[in-house]
Amino acid sequence: MKVVVSDRAKFHREQIARYILRDFGVNALLDFRKAYKETKRYIALHPDGCQIEENLSNEQYTYHFTNINGLTKLLYRIEGEMIYIVDMWDVRQEPPTIVRL
Repeated sequence: MKVVVSDRAKFHREQIARYILRDFGVNALLDFRKAYKETKRYIALHPDGCQIEENLSNEQYTYHFTNINGLTKLLYRIEGEMIYIVDMWDVRQEPPTIVRL
């Protein structure tokens, strides 16, 4: 399946990356980027392999989530042969308001 990353998710990914680099250094950033790529590969191969986010799912969309390195939550939905990464955030923060794609 093809994975599409929303602009919102890209923006938050870069914010998280800057935070990791600033507070934890280059090696931690490289670990985060590697884990992010592995997560994208995993959900492309196993789209239903992650838990459903019951609080956000509705009649129109079922959202799934997974964690990256235990500190970043990645939220996505499946539409036909496409996977849309909707958002991601540091789990130590309040989750953002989800914008439906």
